[in-house]
Amino acid sequence: MNINILKKNGDLYDLSWKDGKILEIYHLENKPVALRKFCVYDPVTNTLEEVEPRLEKVAFVNISVSYKPCNEVFYACYRPIDDYTIEIRIRAYNVHTKKIRTVCVFPESKTAMTAHKRIRAFILSPSDILIQTEIVNKRESENLMGSIVFTQTLYSGDIQEPIPLIEENFNNNGINSIIPLGESEILVKTGFSFLEDTRLSVASKNDALIESVYRTTAKRLISDIKQQLNHIDMYLITTTYFDKYILRPRVIDQFIVFNIVDVRSKSSESLFINYVTDEKFTVRNTDIDLKDLRVAYVVNNDPYIRRTANGISEFMNVRTAENDISFMDDKFLTVLGKLFVLESQNRKHTYMKLYNYPKMDVVLNAKYTFFAGICNQNDYFLYTE
Repeated sequence: MNINILKKNGDLYDLSWKDGKILEIYHLENKPVALRKFCVYDPVTNTLEEVEPRLEKVAFVNISVSYKPCNEVFYACYRPIDDYTIEIRIRAYNVHTKKIRTVCVFPESKTAMTAHKRIRAFILSPSDILIQTEIVNKRESENLMGSIVFTQTLYSGDIQEPIPLIEENFNNNGINSIIPLGESEILVKTGFSFLEDTRLSVASKNDALIESVYRTTAKRLISDIKQQLNHIDMYLITTTYFDKYILRPRVIDQFIVFNIVDVRSKSSESLFINYVTDEKFTVRNTDIDLKDLRVAYVVNNDPYIRRTANGISEFMNVRTAENDISFMDDKFLTVLGKLFVLESQNRKHTYMKLYNYPKMDVVLNAKYTFFAGICNQNDYFLYTE
């Protein structure tokens, strides 16, 4: 096991692997447009290189890569066309060749730079990008939440004109996330809730969005969109409406992991689905803390549920139904690969303590303040304040 301590270089927003290198994304504040900085860290040479440092990369386009493997960094920039319109460009930087290409170009109104409009870009393949715009319509009554109008458009390298989506579920509920399961399959989450989106409230059943989780392949999704089908057939895993909410799914090891939260009863169900073997587990959680809803973890392909009470964090192995891990004196922060990350403090300093699964022996206890981390097999990189 190789543990590397790195100091974060600003307001760190996200970390991801790009073919053996780490993509670091940082927030920059540059009113009236929030910007981001993209840096590529090479663990082999211990060097950090910023991607196109002279180009302003905007934060109002939220880009997610939905296929594997991917050795490109995607980012967005814009230029004004007139008083009302801007042109958005999505570019890609290859971490190995360092070549840059423009993936797609599309016009947008300047409202894209305001809080009333959001843009998501789902990179389905190196040449297929799904753009979703989201506009909130304010209601006359403050007791009703604002309804969101979604539109989706596919830009593809093998077609001249963009293709508007007419899929009913996508149009009505919006695409929340598209997550790669492997090199072919993807996980699609539609719908949003107030638990993860500040634009929504819990007041109106009529305006609630239907949340669903599906499995399909990127190739099939792209093909169905190009055929302009009004119903795209995907394998439905689960769906909820109004009084139950699906927290954003995650893929950890071979498991799809998510929680279905019932706010009224203060309960939830944690679902673990092994997308390779179809092994499934469901755990009901009662008296949940709405401020701390991440309770499901997978460690070395073992599903766990975390329960916290009276300052003690216990982890139940879902397969055995036994609480075989607990922490009392230290504050639990997160699980990173096979490492449990905890924090302890004395009067002067903050310490970061790492426990290695499954022996749970302490492999590091040092004077650091943990901020974020990422791992690749036995290589761990922990970013500190």
